[in-house]
Amino acid sequence: MTDASDTHKSSPSPEETFLATASHEIRTPLNGILGTVSLLLETDLQPSQREYAEVIKQSGARLLELLNNVLDYARLDASAVELEAESFCPAQLGREVIELLSPRAHAAGLDLATRKSQLPMPTYSGDSGRIRQILFNLVGNALKFTEKGGVLLDITALENGLEFRIIDTGPGIAKDDLAHLFEAFHQAGRADAYKDGGVGLGLAITKRLTDLLGGRIDVHSLPGVGTAFSVFLPLARTGVDPDATHVNLGGRVGLVGLPLVTSLSIAAALEEVNAAPILVDPSRGQLPEGVDVMLIGADLPEATVRAYAKMAPALVVLRPEDRGALPRFRLLGCVGWLVRPLRTSSLAERIFLVRAGGEAHEEEEAQTGAGHVLIADDNPVNALIARRALESAGFTVTVASTGSEALEAAGNMNPALILMDLRMPVMDGFEAMRQLRAGGSRVPIIAVSAEVNSDIERRAVAAGADKVVAKPLDAESLRMLAIRWTSPKRPAAGAA
Repeated sequence: MTDASDTHKSSPSPEETFLATASHEIRTPLNGILGTVSLLLETDLQPSQREYAEVIKQSGARLLELLNNVLDYARLDASAVELEAESFCPAQLGREVIELLSPRAHAAGLDLATRKSQLPMPTYSGDSGRIRQILFNLVGNALKFTEKGGVLLDITALENGLEFRIIDTGPGIAKDDLAHLFEAFHQAGRADAYKDGGVGLGLAITKRLTDLLGGRIDVHSLPGVGTAFSVFLPLARTGVDPDATHVNLGGRVGLVGLPLVTSLSIAAALEEVNAAPILVDPSRGQLPEGVDVMLIGADLPEATVRAYAKMAPALVVLRPEDRGALPRFRLLGCVGWLVRPLRTSSLAERIFLVRAGGEAHEEEEAQTGAGHVLIADDNPVNALIARRALESAGFTVTVASTGSEALEAAGNMNPALILMDLRMPVMDGFEAMRQLRAGGSRVPIIAVSAEVNSDIERRAVAAGADKVVAKPLDAESLRMLAIRWTSPKRPAAGAA
């Protein structure tokens, strides 16, 4: 695979070089602070100590977000941005954004899902990295200002492009503020500025990226009801097969007490597999005729869950962090479960299994790791954080501080996984990955960088990375990432 960024781009300007260097040098110690705090919070702390550590973590996360926005805005000013056209599936792109942001939503008690408005969803040619950044900014912004309810990402395929709508149940935006919403350093009100802790660059960056792609962005809002951002991007369809589940499930599936956004998402997914979604009012205590499987909300009273589970096989729909309650739902009569945000393939598979008379229980996720992990990182603080996190999960860890050391260590130890920092002295992570792949190594490589954008992602994947992640990764996220990529059912090479 050719590294497009190396073959199509001229040498970086002094401004670009400064931004890249400043980005790395500022983010690196900040990542060290956040990573160390995440380890500290896993220790036995007094209540006051835990409160202080949480404040450090929250303040550091705000500072990192502010830094990212300032650097992104400056980069758009300093460089002649080059677009990369590639075939992509809008449904998959939207799902990636939702799954990345779902922990933030669930921690705030919010519902988050995506809905495809045309089925099957065709593929398009465009700069998927820039589009992902637009969606990430808009969905993240909606979550930030929504206190109850949820956020829905609607994806509509058009003949001349794509339309994304991000709809929230937040407080809405006053009419006088709408005209200035996309201006840099502007926020809708003093209360929002206090809550956000930023400088009002997120929407300005989103507007500039949308303009760069030749699209348009609009906003409609009603105070007290919510806000909807609409992004249209003129994109050409490709000849690649569309995203489709190719399942004819049929039948009528009851939706009982699910959050609104999840209900809308599930309804569209069921229609994709030719099943009829039937909204059931849990207060009525009965099922409509023909409903033979139910998807039931985990927040319903136990008596309601038990009563409906006696009427038809029930799959409880819950958040990943609520898995500990699964034994209780089994006792209430549920035959299985699904985790939000749902994927169409998993939804169809579980319903089919229930109708066939099986129990749709997921396999328990592994909680401990095994095998040798190679960490290539020249920063001793970052390396220490990663090492402690992985060793606590059962991994054996070796640390290399340069790309050349990583090559030598990989040849001697045959690791189960490599975490490769991209910016290192002597030999950087890009070159180290290229040489590993050229030598025939198929070990999973996770590229790790303090700065991740579409250009860096493309270069890393071209060099041989299976996945690209941004620092900081807290201890738990790092452990789960390593366990996932070293398990027997790990993703195929090249999967994102």
